[in-house]
Amino acid sequence: MRITIVIPHIYIGGGIRVALEYANNLQRLGHQVAVVYPCRPPYYVDVRPHWQGWGGLLRRLRYDMRYWTARVLGCQIPSWFPLTVPLRRVPNLRPQFIPDADVVLAVDWTTAEGVNRWGPEKGLKFYLIQGHDVWFAPPERVEATWRMPLHKVVVSPWLKELVMEKSGHSVYGPILNGVNFSQFCIKRKRFNHRKRIGMVYHANPVKGLQDGLAAFEMARAVYPDIQLVMFGTRKPKSGLPREVEFHENPPQHKLREIYGSCDIWLSPSRVEGFALVPMEAMAGQCAVVATRVGAIPEYTIPGTTALVSPPGDSKALVENLLRLLEDERELRRIARAGYSYIQQFTWERSARQMENLFKEILRQYAC
Repeated sequence: MRITIVIPHIYIGGGIRVALEYANNLQRLGHQVAVVYPCRPPYYVDVRPHWQGWGGLLRRLRYDMRYWTARVLGCQIPSWFPLTVPLRRVPNLRPQFIPDADVVLAVDWTTAEGVNRWGPEKGLKFYLIQGHDVWFAPPERVEATWRMPLHKVVVSPWLKELVMEKSGHSVYGPILNGVNFSQFCIKRKRFNHRKRIGMVYHANPVKGLQDGLAAFEMARAVYPDIQLVMFGTRKPKSGLPREVEFHENPPQHKLREIYGSCDIWLSPSRVEGFALVPMEAMAGQCAVVATRVGAIPEYTIPGTTALVSPPGDSKALVENLLRLLEDERELRRIARAGYSYIQQFTWERSARQMENLFKEILRQYAC
């Protein structure tokens, strides 16, 4: 089967990682896979105001320079992911730049807009919906893509309900994401005497950063020696607790070390399409304290493999943190149960489910 996967850019991000994992794993299943992306992310030019005018021109030039510098130096593109399939950079998402295929998969609303305009020779059209991405675009524009005549696949049950409600269309899935165990798995875990609590830094309010920081500070009032460990694409100039250990834009191989060094992983998001990081932390044998968002209910057993609380509830978060800090045996029990349970969520399983869906719909059109 010839499969084209269309991504908006090659910047590091959870949704892009999902698309590239599918590309590698569908290739391993014997398919001819190519990944296509435009020279510039479609939404940067027509949605984000700061990409307009002279400032926008300079940003676009920097964006292009990073690509050409990597090409001249012979660096892998993207540098942060070991992609094993052909990567094709095209001027834009007009059909003349896109290879013919049996199946084409759009992975966000911006690429769905492009794919929707293509003819049947580019492949049967699928749309992997990974979230309600209305943080930087008008909701009506995002939701309009849900009503397009594409075969829509979702990554979590809550998204399935939302997309069906907003679009009135049938939706496939959910097909849950997997964990790259070769990258994140920690088989021999060393727990620390001075407990280390990990958390992602993200400025978007839906990620619940302030809830997580409040919970950490309340826990530190009881256990002053606990340490906060964070990573993010860039370190803020202010707003973080004292003595935070911050890893700024760490290389991907470093993430395994970060997870492995932490005893507890705190995931305080208020909204998620799926939430990959708690899965990765479970593979790193962290005891996960998370909010009930995204696919958390699908890949955890509350009280057994993770401690789960309602989103936006700092008090519940700190109660779960203290439960683990007060009881070393409970902390290790949760960490090991989570590690054991998450082993079933492999990318091979996800790719086979996606492959079966492609084949099923192709057969229906062949009849």
